Amino acid sequence: MTNQQAHQLLTMEQLWQFSLEYYSSREVKDACLALQNQFHGNVNLLIALKWLDEHHYTIQEQDWHRVEQSLGRTEALLHHYRELRRKLKTALSDTLYREALQFELQLEKQQQADLVDCINHLTLACREEHSLTQMYCLQLGAEHLQAAFAKPVEALLN
Repeated sequence: MTNQQAHQLLTMEQLWQFSLEYYSSREVKDACLALQNQFHGNVNLLIALKWLDEHHYTIQEQDWHRVEQSLGRTEALLHHYRELRRKLKTALSDTLYREALQFELQLEKQQQADLVDCINHLTLACREEHSLTQMYCLQLGAEHLQAAFAKPVEALLN
């Protein structure tokens, strides 16, 4: 597989739609929230890795730091905003809370755009062994969550 072929498959809109579909599974949503809240994992990164897994791509080991660095622009802002939104939940009207959630989604989209841009500048290889989601869960010490991410997306949506 050439890098150009991979780029033709990964767009911001495709990743966002994939995220919405994948996250709609209760099992995946619960595992993603556990990954985020208990293991300080990044759900957008996990979903991008799952997209790569589903297409049998892998990131070369020497490029992993570039992927992590691509999160830097939005990660701290997203984390602080999420914490603030949670603290204000009881003080906000339903309308304001929904607006806060919509703004958080915009930050999530920006983070995904940064990931797509980064991935599209990497030379991807065909995956032969462990999935990227499995490696990420192991890296975070969340290997028990891997079972929720191991199922093919199609199996979750049917």
